[in-house]
Amino acid sequence: MKITRSAVALTLLAVALVASNGWWAWTALDAGVTAAYHEQAFAEHHQALAELLTVVPVASDPAATRESVLAAARTAAPRSVEFEKDGFAWVGQLGYRFDARGRLREVRTSWSPF
Repeated sequence: MKITRSAVALTLLAVALVASNGWWAWTALDAGVTAAYHEQAFAEHHQALAELLTVVPVASDPAATRESVLAAARTAAPRSVEFEKDGFAWVGQLGYRFDARGRLREVRTSWSPF
């Protein structure tokens, strides 16, 4: 059986079509995953900002204590699990470090590389 030029051309075009559709599908999937990660990061940053805006007025008071700052943090992130790690009290997206007198000294985000 003789293979004609048109059969070869059609086969090559079919392979090219399948390959290009595969590439477009991969690109669309990758864009969707990237968008999902961006959305998650945006939500975490938004939550951290909301928590910080709730805590700052309390923490800026000279009479603020560890408990008053953490109580404000709990109201900003009511469904979060509170825990302590590496000298920070973590509530929601933020970690709070206090000195020996109970004054707030440092705040870190949960995605901080430090």
